[in-house]
Amino acid sequence: MDKLSVLIAGIGGQGVVTAGRIIAEAFGNKGYRVFEAETHGLSQRGGAVNVHVRIGNVEAPLIPRGGADIMIALEATEALRNIEYLSKSGEIFLNASVKPPSLPKVQEHDAEQILGRLKDWKVYVLDCNKITGNAGKCNTALLGIVYQARFSEYLEEEDFLSLLRDQNNRNSFLAGVRYWERVKEQGLAVQK
Repeated sequence: MDKLSVLIAGIGGQGVVTAGRIIAEAFGNKGYRVFEAETHGLSQRGGAVNVHVRIGNVEAPLIPRGGADIMIALEATEALRNIEYLSKSGEIFLNASVKPPSLPKVQEHDAEQILGRLKDWKVYVLDCNKITGNAGKCNTALLGIVYQARFSEYLEEEDFLSLLRDQNNRNSFLAGVRYWERVKEQGLAVQK
């Protein structure tokens, strides 16, 4: 791998920063050069949060516009809000959940509207609740999916599991791995 840029987008409380840290640590522990940068507003009040993780032959922590290879979107509206960072050949791993805006007079979009605006990219539409059950952790489930889909050629499953501090997170990560394996084996369509 020459370089890989991953953008994680979501809202405060979804584990966006944690997901970015885990990706950065997993690759860093294997000897890859890694930069990680967080940008967020009122994240403690449900505001936007995104984390840039750059791996390999890169010189700066922030992903330039059009430079992300992968976007992990824990909330669908945040995928739309951060789409300018994704390259035209980039992929979006999208939790189809849409949270209502916390500010008055802000237009709410539904999942279909958002997907319509993302039609120029490869989008894998996922439902974290179905993958992990209501007790699962969406951030670690999506990490499991992206690990299995894109990171497994560089890292081992244990590189992630060793960084997850509790069994619920490990179970969610493994549920994501198993989900992606089933999708590939059965040829199920998750792409819109």
